[in-house]
Amino acid sequence: MIKKIGFVVLFTTISTVQSFAHDVWVDGYNSSMFKGFIKYEHVFFVPQKIENDRIHLFEPLVIIDKDFKSTMLKNGVENGQYNLDKSLDDGTYILKSSYKPTYSTKNENNKWITGKSKKDISNAQYCKQISRFAKSIINIGDDKNDFVTKPIGQNLEIVPLENPSNFKTGVSFKVKVLLDGKPAQEVALKGTFESFKKEEFAFSGTTDSKGEIEILPLRGGKWILLTKVVKPYEGKDCDEISYSSTLSFQVK
Repeated sequence: MIKKIGFVVLFTTISTVQSFAHDVWVDGYNSSMFKGFIKYEHVFFVPQKIENDRIHLFEPLVIIDKDFKSTMLKNGVENGQYNLDKSLDDGTYILKSSYKPTYSTKNENNKWITGKSKKDISNAQYCKQISRFAKSIINIGDDKNDFVTKPIGQNLEIVPLENPSNFKTGVSFKVKVLLDGKPAQEVALKGTFESFKKEEFAFSGTTDSKGEIEILPLRGGKWILLTKVVKPYEGKDCDEISYSSTLSFQVK
């Protein structure tokens, strides 16, 4: 037991610098009406505005209830802000969005062009098709419904193996990473929380043969987990498919 805890603490104390790419995560809270947010940030928990010429690349926010009924939220005042016409009842919900598959190609001058593949750019050096998936577990009240342990069909998805309403500081929990619906083996997963050092991660580890990984949260608050996978692109128009996925939740 001591050996196991020491291993986890090692990963939670060695920080990993966040990549230069922007990542997507989602969040929301209940008031007189439920409010949801798509966050597109270079550094987690450091807000950045989603520009007008980029907002169309995001799927609108959708909230899923325990019966897997999906409801699309309405656009708010600012880009990335969404509202439901009412507040949510006590229970557990999944909030989700995604950054639509988008080409990004480096031209002969080393400039990355968004929305263009190799077929659109002469002498292109490299092309990525980028998709980003985001999911948040919203707990209202003390509900512990385990429907959140089932995948919702994202190409790259982080699935908690129990309802995050059970997550407590100092108590380990597990998540599973799925790639195209199958366990993603030996995939890196990182995590951080709101009060941790910016541009760094509080946790880093690798999934096992089942695609699972155990995490020991040493602090409470809002947590974000992040994983990334690169696959070869089928065809000559691009070189790789780049997936990233986030899961956010609250730790007591």
